[in-house]
Amino acid sequence: MKKHLLAAIICAMTAISPLFGQQHVQSLSFSGPSTIDIRSTTNTFTLSVDLTFSGYSAVALSYFLEVQNALAPFLTVTDVTCSTLPCPPPGPTPIPFNNTAGDPGYRGEPYDVGGSVDPFTNQVPPGTYHVTDITLMLAPGTPLGMYDLRSTTLSPRNSEVTSYPDFNDNNLPAAHFTINIVPEPSTLALLCLAAVGSGLIAYRRRQ
Repeated sequence: MKKHLLAAIICAMTAISPLFGQQHVQSLSFSGPSTIDIRSTTNTFTLSVDLTFSGYSAVALSYFLEVQNALAPFLTVTDVTCSTLPCPPPGPTPIPFNNTAGDPGYRGEPYDVGGSVDPFTNQVPPGTYHVTDITLMLAPGTPLGMYDLRSTTLSPRNSEVTSYPDFNDNNLPAAHFTINIVPEPSTLALLCLAAVGSGLIAYRRRQ
């Protein structure tokens, strides 16, 4: 009898041991336009967000965005659409990047762009999911250049995924997106023509 009981215990431990050995791994990824043309009116673009996690089922996602100080006064969130993990409406828009409780050199927006499901009826199994579309707007006069937009990592606005059934908050590493702001094509063409004209004038003076 003892041998049979011991064999049953060994079999049960062998069956469940892989579950305890699984690591909780999670990450966000951002995608969007490679360049953004600055025009005479305000300009908008959409940031697409994917969530990947393994080792558990998820019931909630919480994250915020922050951007470098130089771009923060010119950037706002105008709309948020969630899938997989539904989120409430963002409230009054546009949402400014005016929060200083983040990484040094960055300002954040105060709205949690994550979402959640009923933890007892609708857990999300491990995998990769499209979770959010975020519409952002650039104001007139936005300075040209390349800027870093990222997900937050510091408390009280750190980014995390809540796992089921332990309800642990698993921290997300920072996800990055480069906002590359360039002149609109007509402006760029005028700059090129001006450069060519200056070159011709300099050439003729040398003759």
